[in-house]
Formats: sequence, C-alpha cells, structure tokens
Amino acid sequence: MTPHVALGRQGGVALALLMLSIAGCAGNEIPDESRSPSPSPGADEPRVLIECFYPDGSEVATFTRLEEAWASTNYVRIDHCEARAAEPGDFELSEEEAEVASVAEAGLPGEDPTELFLRTLAACVRIAPEGDRGMASQPTSILEAALVLCPEAPHAGLIETELGTRE
Repeated sequence: MTPHVALGRQGGVALALLMLSIAGCAGNEIPDESRSPSPSPGADEPRVLIECFYPDGSEVATFTRLEEAWASTNYVRIDHCEARAAEPGDFELSEEEAEVASVAEAGLPGEDPTELFLRTLAACVRIAPEGDRGMASQPTSILEAALVLCPEAPHAGLIETELGTRE
C-alpha cells in the first residue's frame, strides 16, 4: 500500500509553485562567454568573422561567436574554419587574446600575434579528425592555445588526445 498525503487546495498550489520555481532554476545558468572574442564597448557589429567550410571547400556559414558555431546543425560536417577581423584596421587584441597569441607563438616564432590569435580562434570552432586540415596537421602550439582559449570546445578532448600523442 502506498502512502497517501492530502494536501488540500492551498498545499497543492504551494507545491506547484515550489516545483515551478525549482524547474525555473534548472539549466538557466548564464554561460561563461569570457573566452569568446571580446566585444568592442558599445558596438553592435561583430569583431571577428569565422567562415567555416565543408570538406569540398564550399562554405557552411559565417559565425561571429564560438557558441554560435558550436550550436550549428552543420557542426559535425565542418572540415575547417578561417577567422578574420571584421574591421581589420580597428582590430586590436585584448589582454586575454594577446595571452592566447603568445601560447601559439611559442611554436611559431615571428608570426603576427593577431594572425596567431585568429588562427587559434578558427581552431576553436572545429578541427576535423582527419584530412589535409585535420587534427594531425595542426601545429602543437595552435592546439595548446586552443585549449587556453576554448577549453569547453566540443572537440577539446580530441585536442588533448592529439597533444598526448605528440609528447
């Protein structure tokens, strides 16, 4: 025999409100977007454009944020991406972005820090497991910088595995 509890009308309403408030709390965490490219103060225009391509070279889409690319229905079909400044003449690295570029520069000395950051940003979207632009073709320092910039990337585990094979 199962226990039976009579709540009455007020008790039932209170229970329903409690359940709604608990359900309202679940999954409503504000994502930490501090690692995405820093927005320009007061600007509605994107700082970066990330163009992603299928293996045949045709364009999947152009994204302005990592989270947008990761949520794409075509994410798993992306072969590679290229990132560029939306306004090249006005683009300056933030302090965090410069730190990411310095990690990438460790293996690619003399390269432009802005280009290294943008290359790392593109790697944060997705790197195909195989192919000409696949995981094995990526410089170690770019993969290390990608883990600094986007440790929550869907393919972060694959990057870690690839780096483990290079030690």
